[in-house]
Amino acid sequence: MQKTFATSKCLRCAALLAGLMGLILSPLVAEAELYRWTTPDGRLHYGDNMPSGQAAHGYDIINPATGAVIRHIDRAKTPEELAAAAAEERKREEAAKAAEEQAQKDRVLLQLYASRADIERARSQRLAEVNAQIKQVEDALKRADVRARSDQPSEVASANRDIVQLRKNLAELYGVREDVTRQFDHDLKRFDELKGARKAGSDR
Repeated sequence: MQKTFATSKCLRCAALLAGLMGLILSPLVAEAELYRWTTPDGRLHYGDNMPSGQAAHGYDIINPATGAVIRHIDRAKTPEELAAAAAEERKREEAAKAAEEQAQKDRVLLQLYASRADIERARSQRLAEVNAQIKQVEDALKRADVRARSDQPSEVASANRDIVQLRKNLAELYGVREDVTRQFDHDLKRFDELKGARKAGSDR
């Protein structure tokens, strides 16, 4: 009877010790990491160590207790892929910058003009100013042409110099008039787009 009791006591101690060891070791097992990788021939491998150079081809870190993927590490990108990624990032940054600049222009446009008629009046006023400048230069050019037919050589030389400069000024003013027309046409179109978008949004 005494021997049986001692044996039973030893078994209980062994079970208790095994339980304690399990509690101690289970966090270590849970925290352990297992690697999973695929070789160039398509074969899947597991191990606590990877072959030299495998990290550059990508791998997974696995929790051995659950089999869940803790983290995936992509393969190293080639120089061509890195260059393409950098170019794509620059493109995204440029697109974001352009969108912000356009948004700023849109805010200014809507602050300056309350209606389409306001833009048309501003265009007419600006074109009238430019046309007045063109008329002044054209009149000066006519007078210079008359002077260029003078009998006095010094007057002819002076007139010819004026003609060259006046023609240059006239060409620049013609360009300004085209730019003004183009800019106001663009503003009118953009204004209609913005107002149309706002109206469509309010109708929903």
